[in-house]
Amino acid sequence: MPLNVPVTITVPPIDRSFTVHTDRQRWSAEQLAAEPDGRAALEAAVREGVRKAASTCAYAQLTEPDIAVAEHPDGSVTMTGRVLCDETDCHAAAQRHHFDAAESIEAKAAAEWAAQKELDFAPGELGVVQERALSGHDRRQRRAAFGFLLVGVLCAAAGGAMSQYDYTKPEGTSPGTNINVWIWTNVDSLCNHLAFPAVIAGTLLVLYGFVRLAVTNVK
Repeated sequence: MPLNVPVTITVPPIDRSFTVHTDRQRWSAEQLAAEPDGRAALEAAVREGVRKAASTCAYAQLTEPDIAVAEHPDGSVTMTGRVLCDETDCHAAAQRHHFDAAESIEAKAAAEWAAQKELDFAPGELGVVQERALSGHDRRQRRAAFGFLLVGVLCAAAGGAMSQYDYTKPEGTSPGTNINVWIWTNVDSLCNHLAFPAVIAGTLLVLYGFVRLAVTNVK
């Protein structure tokens, strides 16, 4: 899983921005056995994955990544390679990526690694940009919340406009004899009946949208 993780190390009164170029791969026992030296092949693949994660970054291309190894009961092995980079362009590009659930787990681990490796900060002194990036589910929830807000505003605005509509039929005309008078008389009646419910419905939708947005933001 090649990944570029933006991290912000908070050291009052300034914040320092870094990027962790990382790749994590898990090979099964069969994959490892298929190679003359399975672990060496896995490590080489992880190192290449780190380079591919940031193909234009000199840190990722020239710096030997730290390799973490985890062995599993089924004989499989996971290796994770990470390089810490302080290039501004890398950090800006990494911030534009929205992490899915699996990536968020790896991103958090990469941020913790960055703090322990480079700066040895105590818990609570690390601000992780990726933790403020929304997962796919949360992005859908936020879009839905904004949808309710937009529909609510439009509904309330339509109700307000309808409440201002007032048709006065010309003197000497009757809805029973003039089709235009009949149409606009019925439009006026419809607006009178729908204006207040539309404003109430719009207000409720706006409130519901704000609630959904608040719930999404505090996750």
